[in-house]
Amino acid sequence: DLRLEPSARRAWRAGRELELTRTEYDLLELLVRNAGIVLDHSTIYDRIWGYDFGPGSKNLAVYIGYLRRKVDLPGLSPLIHTVRGVGYTLRAS
Repeated sequence: DLRLEPSARRAWRAGRELELTRTEYDLLELLVRNAGIVLDHSTIYDRIWGYDFGPGSKNLAVYIGYLRRKVDLPGLSPLIHTVRGVGYTLRAS
């Protein structure tokens, strides 16, 4: 029930359009294109920001939190999953 329109940089969940910032959209698109694959922190940093912020950075966790609040709607199964100590993946529960 998640749909992306890359040419327009728009996304919908359960038929409702999501209001995403540029970075949130880029992050969601990366997760969708790699659905079911665990992406490690450094790979995500490199693909979204072009460099790694270092091991102490909370930047990625903050953006994942923003995205979860918009994508993982109440009553729907969560799509964004944390793989502790590794990174993140997008999959149906």
